[in-house]
Amino acid sequence: MRKKESNKTQILMGLALILLALLLAFWKLFQSQIVGSPQFLFSSQNVSGIPPQMTTANDARLLHGKAPTLSWIVGKECQQGVQAYLRTATTNPDAALVGTGWIDPTSGQLIQGQSNNCVQGSLSMDSVVQLIHSKGGMAYLTLTIMTDAGASAWTSQQETDYIVQGTTHQSYVDNIVQEVNRLNYDGVIMDLEGANSNAPSIGQYFATFNQKVWAALKPLHKKYGIALIHKLNDHDDYYGINGFEDWRLLGHAADFLVIMALDQSYFSPGPTVSVPWLKQLLAYTLQTMPQMLPHIIWELPFYGATWRLNNGNWVFNSGINDKVAQNLIANIPTTQIDQTASSLNDATSIHVMYTDSSGVQRTVWYPNGKNLVNIVTEFRQILKQTPQFQHSQLAIAFWYRASWEPDDVWTPLNAALTA
Repeated sequence: MRKKESNKTQILMGLALILLALLLAFWKLFQSQIVGSPQFLFSSQNVSGIPPQMTTANDARLLHGKAPTLSWIVGKECQQGVQAYLRTATTNPDAALVGTGWIDPTSGQLIQGQSNNCVQGSLSMDSVVQLIHSKGGMAYLTLTIMTDAGASAWTSQQETDYIVQGTTHQSYVDNIVQEVNRLNYDGVIMDLEGANSNAPSIGQYFATFNQKVWAALKPLHKKYGIALIHKLNDHDDYYGINGFEDWRLLGHAADFLVIMALDQSYFSPGPTVSVPWLKQLLAYTLQTMPQMLPHIIWELPFYGATWRLNNGNWVFNSGINDKVAQNLIANIPTTQIDQTASSLNDATSIHVMYTDSSGVQRTVWYPNGKNLVNIVTEFRQILKQTPQFQHSQLAIAFWYRASWEPDDVWTPLNAALTA
């Protein structure tokens, strides 16, 4: 009797083990589908079963990817951004989110972007953070204030007041820390761009506020960075928007910096980024905060710009992305192009000057994938010859990931950054 009972028990145990194995296999398949599928991301607010990315106290790395790059994912084009991100997540898993850390400057509260479209029927970007962690990437919370023109935009004075009050209102810092802890972000990037550069002591206030946020994040082992508007000297042509940022002070207020090396040309036609301009930015960096050079992420544009001639003066018209620019140029009759002022084979920026059907002279400048790789390759060599760089790796960010980014950029870019 005992022998028969033993055989029956063994059979039942065997069947149970087989059933358990089938359930585990099904679960693994289900997990792989939801983690890798952007469709799942857009239909649910949470990706379950994904452990949070853990940053230890002795991990000094800002980026965890095979290539040192940071992808910006913007809430208003979240679905496109995630799809672009997934194409390169194996080698480029690190990303910063814009759309979940908008600031109400009158209260210091963080609010969701009203155009976020990551998840159908929701403004949440939580699932994107979880996706980044599932790919082994660092997820950064971007803090910013909407000061662009528009009915819902905050004023420059409101942003200025937020900075000043942030030096004494602990709740402003607590709100940031609370959001970081809620979703286990790996770090924070402060990206304010609309403060009044002429406000008294605004540079000192901004540095002090950043130091307070940095100090609050240190015990949590979270990285803190500041995005800096491009600057060539203390009072350059863009002082109206960058004057509140004192690089000498901010070089002592964060773990790392993101230099926005984009929008080089505005007042007259030209490239959105070029190597000579990057060398000027580097020179000012060495003048003001040389110790930070190994801890800078250089942000480049995935777009160009257009201008039109008005009463003999060039007027900025709009930004333009790679795919739209290609289509525009392809449809301009050859007879309307000024060949002497145009080049489709320029090493760092394609540019075309033409006269439209209404007789208005226009020009378009934009970097394609090959142009951007050429710029990165040359700038990397310049940094390697700079003693203050201390044999570090050039880290690059692009504004921003979407379906319209150049198709031919990531593979050669990664090779150039890791050669």
